[in-house]
Amino acid sequence: MTGTMLRDLWLCERRAHHDLHSPPAKRDPTSPFVEMLWASGVRHEARILAELPGAVADLREVPRHLRAGATQEAMAGRSDTILGATLASADRIGMPDILLRGDVGWTAADVKAGSPLQPDGRRPKVEYAVQVAHYADLLRTAGHGDGTTAIVIGADGERTTYDLGEAIDRAGRTPASLAGELTDKARRMIGGDAETRGALSAACGLCKWRTACTAELEALDDLSLIAGLGRSLRDAIAPAARTVLALADLDVGTLAARGERTALKGVGRVRLERFQDRARLLKTPGATPYARRPLDLPRPRRELHLDLEADPSIPLTYLHGILERQAGAEDRFVHFFADGPDGEREAFAAAMAHLTEDPSAVIYHYSAFEPVAYRALQRRHPSVCSPEDVEALFARGRAVDLLLHVVMPDTEWPTRNVSIKTLAKTLGFRWRDAEAGGAASIAWFAEYQASGDPAVRRRIVEYNHDDVVASAVLLDGLRALPVRGRPPWPPVTAPSSP
Repeated sequence: MTGTMLRDLWLCERRAHHDLHSPPAKRDPTSPFVEMLWASGVRHEARILAELPGAVADLREVPRHLRAGATQEAMAGRSDTILGATLASADRIGMPDILLRGDVGWTAADVKAGSPLQPDGRRPKVEYAVQVAHYADLLRTAGHGDGTTAIVIGADGERTTYDLGEAIDRAGRTPASLAGELTDKARRMIGGDAETRGALSAACGLCKWRTACTAELEALDDLSLIAGLGRSLRDAIAPAARTVLALADLDVGTLAARGERTALKGVGRVRLERFQDRARLLKTPGATPYARRPLDLPRPRRELHLDLEADPSIPLTYLHGILERQAGAEDRFVHFFADGPDGEREAFAAAMAHLTEDPSAVIYHYSAFEPVAYRALQRRHPSVCSPEDVEALFARGRAVDLLLHVVMPDTEWPTRNVSIKTLAKTLGFRWRDAEAGGAASIAWFAEYQASGDPAVRRRIVEYNHDDVVASAVLLDGLRALPVRGRPPWPPVTAPSSP
């Protein structure tokens, strides 16, 4: 087993199972976006490795079956750094990007295109940590290191040292202990003795096994088909209901005899009933969305629907699209495009000027991405505006996050997720481009940068135009939603659990 397998096993155990046991013919075609990510990652890794100082032993051109021996020879030599090493012990193998000689032996390092840290900015990213902990333990087993630390070099080129003995989650597990757990599970999985089950989530979007895994989940009527109900919540609810149908028919009162608390760990009555409502909508033919309470969505004199296109791996925000709606006037789409990093500041400045010219206009966006992106843009281009200007632009009342302020807290939909594409399509809207999506947009932009083809540029702009029109369609749909209580549900006669 490899460190990559442990990483994949942490991210999705079912994906790791498919990689081992499912025929390649069941895989989905690799998307252009994923291919672009691979190419970008290879370029980033090459840049980092080319800048390493000192005596370097480069084994990347050595045939794979000879690299373990070549690695041992390089360690015994005078090299300070080894590239393309292979570490092996019994059924374990590790291929760290870099090995660095130090006072206590060798330390493994991997180059990643993302941040080495979790969003809190403190703890290591778990999928990276289990992978490099695997390498560190191989070094320890061979007597070439103490196994206590490893290094991840992130998108900014800076080295982050992981303490492999420090707790990484609330359960107190460390990267080293978690890597050990995953190694044991990988062995059982390879032998066919480990039971695995997928879970539908946003991360499934680009997975090569998405079609096969979704079909499995549908056949199981898995709880993760319910919007917002992921793997951990599914496991918490499973003692009471293992399927969508079983949850729809569950007598919540038997689990919550004492008010808000239930017999399910971490799932209170209100939360359980909301998931039950969604289960009932999914199981009711012809079900329609509704609001749980009257929505505070007045009609301002002027609406500005904002949507950004960005490549976070560079990082670069390359398109600001705005749909203007005003009573008595035709809708108007304006956009500000950056052909590359050199044009980002100009596009940002033009968008800020447009968004702030009328303080009475209300700005609508979907999710926290826009304010987060504008804060990052302000830090990169402080001459355009101040941090206070950005906060004022997205202050409650001046701006409305349709996802976080309205859809998630106050509405229910007969859908498996609440992405803007899913909800706008439920309301009858269709994108002009069948391949439209944020990932596709990034791939198109990379293509445009390489070719300069104006048709590719138009494709990006048209997709963004459709996104902001979808925002307006959703806003109108939200204003028209009926307000009602929990959906009625007749007793089911079919078996409610497998």
